[in-house]
Amino acid sequence: MVRERQGVTLLEVLVVISILVFLVMLSLPAIQRVRGAADRVACENHLRQIGTALHLYHHDYGSFPPGRRSEPHARYLSWMVLLLPYIEQKPLYDQSAQAYSQSSYVYANPPHIGLATVIRLYVCPTDSRLLAARTDEWGTTAAFTSYVGAAGGTYRYDGVMPSRPRSYRGAFPSASLADVLDGTSNTLCVGERPPPDSGQGGWWYPAALYHSPGHRGPNGYLILGDIIPYLPSDPQCGPTWRATGPGRTSNPCDRFHFWSLHGGGSNFLFVDGSVRFLSYSADPILPALISINGGEPVTVPD
Repeated sequence: MVRERQGVTLLEVLVVISILVFLVMLSLPAIQRVRGAADRVACENHLRQIGTALHLYHHDYGSFPPGRRSEPHARYLSWMVLLLPYIEQKPLYDQSAQAYSQSSYVYANPPHIGLATVIRLYVCPTDSRLLAARTDEWGTTAAFTSYVGAAGGTYRYDGVMPSRPRSYRGAFPSASLADVLDGTSNTLCVGERPPPDSGQGGWWYPAALYHSPGHRGPNGYLILGDIIPYLPSDPQCGPTWRATGPGRTSNPCDRFHFWSLHGGGSNFLFVDGSVRFLSYSADPILPALISINGGEPVTVPD
């Protein structure tokens, strides 16, 4: 006796497919959360390695970069270039110093091939845009960084920019550990700041804070609350006192404060080498955390 082979109906196939699609949809948010958490941890690890390099540099030169270095290129190449020997990139450092001897215009490529060289350590894994050099609308091809140094700023004054604002100093440029009177564990020195899609800020290579045309910058570090009229900036961006807060890569004005693609806050490297994730609610106390000798009473949020 031959037994007939039973198949499945179209309805049963559709039911199974619907169940599978439903399960995939349920799992996607969990997968995204796990991936986001992994990227955040990897980003923290990048900042820790940068912190180690900063301390090695401090051991050799007595301060954070650029310090009291007499070489001409130390004035024109960023603190991230000066750290290259400490992150296993000595050949690129030598090449950059040699390029300066050929041209002090560090936006020339060549000889400054470092301008368009991506340094993976300087890129947060969350931002895949920065895994390749980008050419902006002004024709400059450059590699970007997710991180920016804290150079200080000016304090708020009843929410209005004062005519003579009181400034505060950050760890960049050239502060020594002895200068950090507020405590190395209470003072941050580097934070996250994704560059805008326009390419107007975030070059890792040149030391110049701003570069025109295009009102490009800030690059290596931020001076908070010190935009218009004290420094040249994009005329479409008004003055802001925000130190940290949500941002969008599509908004070039968000390049003037700390933020990240992680959501809810961003990672910061402190002078003692520790890395902490601070929520955007830390905005009011961020100037006190950046100030190296202000004596402000402040508690670092958990």
